[in-house]
Amino acid sequence: MHPARAAAESYLSTINAGDLEGLLALFAPHAVVHHPLGTFEGADRLREFYGTFIIPARPVMTGSGWVAEGRICAFELEALTEGRRTFALDHLTVDDDGAIVRMAIAYRTQPG
Repeated sequence: MHPARAAAESYLSTINAGDLEGLLALFAPHAVVHHPLGTFEGADRLREFYGTFIIPARPVMTGSGWVAEGRICAFELEALTEGRRTFALDHLTVDDDGAIVRMAIAYRTQPG
């Protein structure tokens, strides 16, 4: 499997499992996540972001529309949290070891 897509699929599965430590292990030490709530850089800020906003919400996430090339993977994400659906476009970049070094998350409005 393509390394960037493998990282993206692991990202979804660790969030779905509620595994904060496993999720953080997917990121390089100085990784950056750009999210509508802000920019989170480095292990401590990623732990704060995912440990405060994402993992406690216990979302069930699925990915679709996968595009992977080189070190990049982009995909659509659907998250179900307490009966509410959220849709996002995620774009990540991995390093030579397959660790996520940059991730950009943008929410989109629900279709139809």
